Amino acid sequence: MDNISDIIASLSDDDINSLKQTAASLFGDKEEEKKEENSAFDFSGITPEMIGKITRMMGLLNSSSSSPRCDLIKALKPLLSQDKRKRADEAMQIMKLMDILPMLQGL
Repeated sequence: MDNISDIIASLSDDDINSLKQTAASLFGDKEEEKKEENSAFDFSGITPEMIGKITRMMGLLNSSSSSPRCDLIKALKPLLSQDKRKRADEAMQIMKLMDILPMLQGL
């Protein structure tokens, strides 16, 4: 058994499986890593309709156009103290969230 092909030929199926498991534990199992990577980012449940709704929601949150309520707060903002300006900004953000709430319920 000086030749490596003779050594390989003399191995049983159990020996080969044992060698595969040992190699996988030493060098890492690439198949297992791929499965873990794919399961971490499983987007199989997302449909194009959901992507469209999410895009519209993000657009509403980032848009400068707003409701008349927000326009009123923006107009009054220069007359407010610094603390109340911050609270006015928070109120406008809450109003934007309230506008997208029906879309979130649809998801």
